[in-house]
Amino acid sequence: MSTPMPTPPPEELLDAALRHELRWEAPPELTHRLLQLVPNAAPTPAPATAPLPRWRFYLAIGLIALAVLVSMVGAAYLYQIVWFQLGAGSLIAQLEALPARLLQSLYETIPFAREAVSIAALIRDQLHWVLLALVLWILLDTWQPELKPIGSRSSSS
Repeated sequence: MSTPMPTPPPEELLDAALRHELRWEAPPELTHRLLQLVPNAAPTPAPATAPLPRWRFYLAIGLIALAVLVSMVGAAYLYQIVWFQLGAGSLIAQLEALPARLLQSLYETIPFAREAVSIAALIRDQLHWVLLALVLWILLDTWQPELKPIGSRSSSS
């Protein structure tokens, strides 16, 4: 009868497993590309790797696009279901009518408000023109055309 071998402590087992898993060998193509970045490095021949077929690339792009499209449609459908279950359609209609109701109550409360709002609209229109003029001024002020002197033309006789 043979005596069983003693098992090492768990720390040593974990250490051995980690050392085995953390050992990573760089692919030869990556090593070659990194060595090309180092000046005065010994030249190494590039490994010959066959490129992936083009149909695989297009298939992968198509599948990714299909997955994104399906997930977006699914999210939009779920969002629509939740949105209308909460009665958001009536909420949107109320929010659309709110500014008109507020303006009407303002006009009824303060009779002069109608003229003040129209003056504010006129001022807003004028400020839009001033803003446009400022933007054009800034653009034209920083623009420096390349002008060539007239005497610098070479004449070939």
